[in-house]
Amino acid sequence: MKKNILNYISFSFLLLIFISVLIFVRLNETENVEKNLYQQWRTAFFVSDKNAAYIRTQKSAQKATVLSEGQGYGLLLTVKAAKQGYASQKDFDKLYNYYLKNRDTGTELMSWKQTISKQGTIKKYKNNATDGDLYIAYALIEAGKKWPQQAIRYNRQARMILNDLLKYSYNSKTKSLTVGNWATNSSEYSNLLRTSDVLPAQFDEFYHFTQNETWLLLKDSMLQKLQNLSTQHKTGLVPDFAWIEGTKVLPAGPKDVASRYDGYYYYNACRVPYNLAQSKDSISQRVLNKMLNFFMTEKYITGGYRLDGQKLNDYQSASFAAPLLFASLRNPSYYKLVQQEKFIFMQKLDTANYYQSTMVVLTAIDSLKER
Repeated sequence: MKKNILNYISFSFLLLIFISVLIFVRLNETENVEKNLYQQWRTAFFVSDKNAAYIRTQKSAQKATVLSEGQGYGLLLTVKAAKQGYASQKDFDKLYNYYLKNRDTGTELMSWKQTISKQGTIKKYKNNATDGDLYIAYALIEAGKKWPQQAIRYNRQARMILNDLLKYSYNSKTKSLTVGNWATNSSEYSNLLRTSDVLPAQFDEFYHFTQNETWLLLKDSMLQKLQNLSTQHKTGLVPDFAWIEGTKVLPAGPKDVASRYDGYYYYNACRVPYNLAQSKDSISQRVLNKMLNFFMTEKYITGGYRLDGQKLNDYQSASFAAPLLFASLRNPSYYKLVQQEKFIFMQKLDTANYYQSTMVVLTAIDSLKER
C-alpha cells in the first residue's frame, strides 16, 4: 500500500514537472515570437535621431513619408512593447517629440502627413486625420500608466488632444467624429464616417479619463451607425467610408473620398474587427460576430471584399487576417480562423509594407501577451 502511494506521489510530481516545462516552453516561444516581430518592425520603420523619431510609412530614394496614423500606431506599439520589456521610455519620448514638432497650426492635433527629404527638410501638410490623433491620445494615456513618474506630462497632452478632437473633428448634428478638422460643418464631407474611427473601448477609456460624457455619446451613436451598415448585407461587412444622411447610413461611392474601393471592405475597414474585439459592448460583439461568421466560410482571407462578400483580389492579406485572428482568439466559436490564419505570426514581416506589418505586430503583442 505504501509503495502504491509513493508511486502515485512520484508520478504526480513528475507529471507536475512535465506540465511546468511545457508551460515554460510555450511561454518562452510566444514571448520570442512577439519580441522578434516587434524588433523586425522597429528595424524597418522606426527612424531616430538624437531627440526625435518617426515611423516611416513609405520610403523612396528622394524622401520618406510620415503619417499621423503611423505615428499614433508607433506610439501605441512602443508603450505596449515597453510593458513587455522590448522597448524603452526613451523610444516613446522620441516619437512623442516628433508629434509635438508636427502639430497642425493652432491645434494639438498632428499634421496628417509630412515628407522628409534626403537633406532632412520636412514638408508639413495642413489639417489632421482623426484616426491618428485618437491613437496618439490613447497611447499617451497608456504611457501615463506605464511610467507614472511622467503621467502628469503625458496626461495633460492627452487631454488637450481629446479636447481638440471634440472642438475640431466632431459633428454635433450626426453625433460622430469627422474624418479630420478639414471636414467642417460647411464642408460636404462633414457627414462622412470612416468606420475604422469607431473605437468603443477607447471611447470608454476617454470618458473615464476626462469624465466628459460626449465620449459615451460618440460611442453609442457611432456604434449604432456601424450596426446600421452591418445589417445591410448578410455578410455583416462594412465599408471603408459611409455617408450619414439623417437616420440613414449609406456606403460611400467609388472615389467619393480616396479610391474606387471607398464603399467596400478595404484597407480602412479591415481594422474594424480589431477595434470591436477590444470592447465587451453588446453592439460591438453583435457586429463583430456577424463579420466573423462570414469569414468562417472563407478558405483564406484576401485583400478586400465587396459588401456582399465577393472577393476583390485573390492574394492572401495579413492586413485583413491579423485583426480577424485577434478577434477570433477571444471566442472559441471561431477557432477555425485561428488555425487557418495563425501562420501570419510565424513568418517574416514584409518590411516594404508598413501598414500590413503594423497590423501584424500590434495584434500579435495584444494577442500573445494574454498567454
